[in-house]
Amino acid sequence: MIRGPIVLKLSGHLFDDEDLLLKYVDLIRELWNSGYRMAVVTGGGSLARRYIEVGRKMGINESLLDMLGISASRLNAQLLAAALSDIAYLPIPTNLDEVFRAWSTGRLVITGGFQPGQSTATVAFLVSESLGIKQLIDCANVDAVYTSDPRTDPNAKRLDKVSISELMGMLRSRTIAGTYDLLDPWALSIAQRSGITIYVVGCSRLSSLRRLITEGVSDGTVITP
Repeated sequence: MIRGPIVLKLSGHLFDDEDLLLKYVDLIRELWNSGYRMAVVTGGGSLARRYIEVGRKMGINESLLDMLGISASRLNAQLLAAALSDIAYLPIPTNLDEVFRAWSTGRLVITGGFQPGQSTATVAFLVSESLGIKQLIDCANVDAVYTSDPRTDPNAKRLDKVSISELMGMLRSRTIAGTYDLLDPWALSIAQRSGITIYVVGCSRLSSLRRLITEGVSDGTVITP
């Protein structure tokens, strides 16, 4: 069982699956009503990638493309908050000051992206740091952290546990809109300086998320500060 508040980072891929999204709505409400306090950060998913791709063909610069992705992530956050309007804070916070004020109301906080050049993973860690939350669950489009992308590299090795320092050595920073890594170096540096433990689970494995939160059992990757 995970004790204390949690930041839940939801991959934008989750919003491409209506049935799965509905199950997440039910699980988040169930956990909240059982006493688990959390803040949720949503990614932009295919909606963001579509607009960024079209915008890039139009010659739009990277900063403005990032703004398109941020708008998509906030739309996903709005959808989730509307579905959970009985427990969620509205309107959607758009910066850390608004997140802090929303958190102080005691309601479920759901947010998307903040500013250009910043992944929603980074936003999730900034939220965790600002609220003093030491546990972040990354519901990703992969089931764990691998030494390389398992979708393209058949020799990728699955990691059950890894330190932030070790993981940072494996990553290469990318700053092009829509291409942020699972956990980019900026996000990891925030986790490291604030002592945040990260749990990576597959977003399609709802039972894994439930077990992690309620029983403390991880079948993904644990990343230690």
